[in-house]
Amino acid sequence: MENRQRILVVDDAPDNLILLEKLLKRNGFDVINAASGKECIAKSQAENPDLIILDVAMPDMNGFETLKHIRENELTRSIPVIFLTANLKDAKSIEEGLSLGADEYLTKPINQDELLARVRSLLRAVMAERELEQVKSDFQSMLVHDLRSPLSSIMGVLELAVNGEFDSDPQALKDFLRSAYDTASKMLELINNILDVAKLEAGKLQLNKQPNDLNSVVATAAARLKVLAKEKGINLLVQADSSIPFFEFDAGKIEQVVINLLSNAIKFTSHDGTVIIRTYVKNFGEEVPGLSAGDYAAVDVEDTGIGISKDDLSSIFERYRQGKSAVSIAQKGTGLGLTIVKRIVESHGGKVFVQSELGKGTKFTFVLPAL
Repeated sequence: MENRQRILVVDDAPDNLILLEKLLKRNGFDVINAASGKECIAKSQAENPDLIILDVAMPDMNGFETLKHIRENELTRSIPVIFLTANLKDAKSIEEGLSLGADEYLTKPINQDELLARVRSLLRAVMAERELEQVKSDFQSMLVHDLRSPLSSIMGVLELAVNGEFDSDPQALKDFLRSAYDTASKMLELINNILDVAKLEAGKLQLNKQPNDLNSVVATAAARLKVLAKEKGINLLVQADSSIPFFEFDAGKIEQVVINLLSNAIKFTSHDGTVIIRTYVKNFGEEVPGLSAGDYAAVDVEDTGIGISKDDLSSIFERYRQGKSAVSIAQKGTGLGLTIVKRIVESHGGKVFVQSELGKGTKFTFVLPAL
C-alpha cells in the first residue's frame, strides 16, 4: 500500500480545520489537526508530518512563536511550513515569518487550487530532498566499503612482508607488492573522481584545450585497459576514423572520459563478451537539445554486457546514483564515473547519449564540436 503524505493543519477556528481537512483528504493526503500553537508543537514532534499549514493569528501562542519553536527543534526544523494569514499586505509580518523560516504565505479566504498547488510543490521538494539524502547515505556506505576493503588488503601484504614471510621468495614478494600497488592505484582513482566531481560542481575545473588528435587519445586509453579486458576474457576492439582532424580539446580530460566509459563497459561485460570503441564524424542535420546543427567528432563505447534498465537510464548521470540492475556488490562503484563523463563532455560544448537493452548491452556516445 502506498504511503500517503501527512499534513498537520493548525487553526484555532474549527470551521477552518474542517474545511482544510476535507479539501486535503479529498486530494489524497492524510490530515492531522491541531487547534493551538502548543498542540502543533507537540504533534509535529510526535507525528512527524510531511508539511504544516499554520494559521498566523491564534490566541496564547501565535503562528510566529509556534514556527520559532518548530525551527529550534532538531526533530521538526526541516518540516516545510505554509503560513495562512488574513492580511498579506502586512509587509512587516511577512518579513518576520520568512525570517523565521516560513516556506510559503497564503491568504484567507483560501483559494483551494492555489493551496493545493503550493502543497504539492513543497511536498515534491521534500521527497526529492529525502531521496537525495538516502542516495548520499548509500554512497557514503559504498565509499567506506570501497576504501576500507582495499586498504585492508594493502595492510595485509605489508604486514606479511614486515614479518619476513617473503624472505625466501623474492618473486612472491614482488607479485604481492604489484597487487598492492594496483589496489592503491584504484583507491587513488576513486579519490580523484570524488575531487573532480567537487571541482565540476563548484565550477573550478579548468580545461587545457590544445589542438589534439582524438584517435590518439582513444588509442592511449584503450591501451591502458587492454590488460584488464584480457584478464576478464573480453575482446576490446578499437575502430578509428582517420578523417577526424586535429581540433582543440583537453586531452587529459577526454582520456578520462574514455577510460571511465571503457572501465564501465568492461566491468559489466562477462567473459567472452566484446567491447568496441569507435571514432567517427557525426552530423546533426538539425538542432538537438544542447547542440547546434553541424558536424561533430563522435566516440562510441559499445558492449555486450548486462545492459541498463529503462528505470535506471533516466538517472545514470546523476551523482552518487547506482543502477538497480542485478549486479554484484563487487561490480558496483560510487556512481561518480558517469557524472564526471557528462560534466567534462558538456564543459567542452558536447553531449553524451546512451542506448541500452537489458541483458543485451549498452552503447554510450559522446560528441565534441570539432569541425
